[in-house]
Amino acid sequence: MDHFGSFATLAATPYLIGFLALCFWWRWWLLVPAGLVAAVLAKIEYASVNASDGAGAAFGIILVIFAMIGAASGFVASGVVLIGRMTRLQALRAVYVLPVVFIFGFGSYFAVTWTQQKIREARYAPPSAACLDNLHPARIADVAIAIPVAPGILLFGDGMSDDHYILWSNPDARAFCSEADGGNATLKSVVFTLDGSPSRREMETKRPFCSRPHPEYPWAEMACHLIPTDVIPDKPVKMTVSVKAPGFDPLVREREAMLKNQAIVTSDGLRTYRSKNDIYLLRPDGYFARCHDHRSKIQPWLSCTATEELSDKLAISYDFRSTAELFMRQSVTVAGNARAIFDSLRP
Repeated sequence: MDHFGSFATLAATPYLIGFLALCFWWRWWLLVPAGLVAAVLAKIEYASVNASDGAGAAFGIILVIFAMIGAASGFVASGVVLIGRMTRLQALRAVYVLPVVFIFGFGSYFAVTWTQQKIREARYAPPSAACLDNLHPARIADVAIAIPVAPGILLFGDGMSDDHYILWSNPDARAFCSEADGGNATLKSVVFTLDGSPSRREMETKRPFCSRPHPEYPWAEMACHLIPTDVIPDKPVKMTVSVKAPGFDPLVREREAMLKNQAIVTSDGLRTYRSKNDIYLLRPDGYFARCHDHRSKIQPWLSCTATEELSDKLAISYDFRSTAELFMRQSVTVAGNARAIFDSLRP
């Protein structure tokens, strides 16, 4: 409350100056030009203060904003007084209008700010317990799945490109629960993001899903805990299951790009194709992945991406960490775990 009082006192001075500057122009031919000049000056001053980056920039912005609000309130007060004089309404006399407009004008900023805060709180309020605790039915292609509201899950609806649900976002989680529980959740893509920047992942891992163990989901541990940068997990760090476009094979283009390069074959049959920025690793059984070498001490592994057919209508693509030495056996384990992650959503 003390902070609010200090802020109100700080704001009152520029507001009063702005109000007094325009509240006594009781001729239309004076008020309109004065209002236009004040608007131009306010725009110039606000742009100047907003472009500054010094320690007093925030202070200056507050002063300018309240001076602008005061000037606008003074302009309105003068206009109302002029209307009162034209209509001879006693209620619109200056002695009544000026204090009323002064008070309401000054309070308008705080009223709008309070309203915006309440709207923001309502928008980002946690979903209901039923939304957080229950499984929500959906379909992707011809496969029925049941999806928990969990961190790391991103869903794309079978509609416009912006029809998506980030399940660690409260508004999106509520929207998805409503859509799914109404029986209308048809998806074109399900994405598991089990790795990411520490700041974003910390926000995700505080979700209610992570407050209890979930042995039924092989991905829950990775979704709820940060993955150390020096660890090479046996599960994908990102996985996408999506509906295949008719007549499009996602493997053809990658395989063609890989085979344009010269292969280096190791004793165990692993073929390595090096392009400008990527490395392609091909197992003897035909499985291959495109990898990127970070050449970094803090990321001492390859970032690999593999794509496979999950069914005649679905494709699965997943990112995982590996090394050339581990790839032969580790890629088999990761591929199996990627499929297990999707299978865990089947009811």
